[in-house]
Amino acid sequence: MHRRKGVPARRARDPLAAFLRYVEEIEHAVLARDSLRITSLLRKRTATHLPREVREELLLVSRMSRDSLRAPVQFFRFQHRMTQLAIAKEPLPTAQTELHFDVAPPTGSIRRSASQRAAARRLREKECADDDDASHEEPTA
Repeated sequence: MHRRKGVPARRARDPLAAFLRYVEEIEHAVLARDSLRITSLLRKRTATHLPREVREELLLVSRMSRDSLRAPVQFFRFQHRMTQLAIAKEPLPTAQTELHFDVAPPTGSIRRSASQRAAARRLREKECADDDDASHEEPTA
């Protein structure tokens, strides 16, 4: 398929880099206190990749007066984490982490064998007997 000159590709080759460019646009809008630009950037589909707390904070910042000294700390913290991920060449965090399960035991080994049960029973009885002996001894002064 032939691409026209000046038309961006449908999907970015590096999604993290594209996301960081989007976050950088938000940063410029926040620093300029451009509430209309912040709002328009938050309407993009990419905004769904921002954590809820960050989106809410950015909406709050966009509605504050230009004289306010409140900084979007959650946003800057998130931006820093994403930048560090890009520097470390880490994969993008996913909403669900992969669970690694132990290897399943072979069929039929759910219960302990008779000899294992007997050994465990003897051990428990010995521990109980030791506890009883210790409780009947008179304390030495």
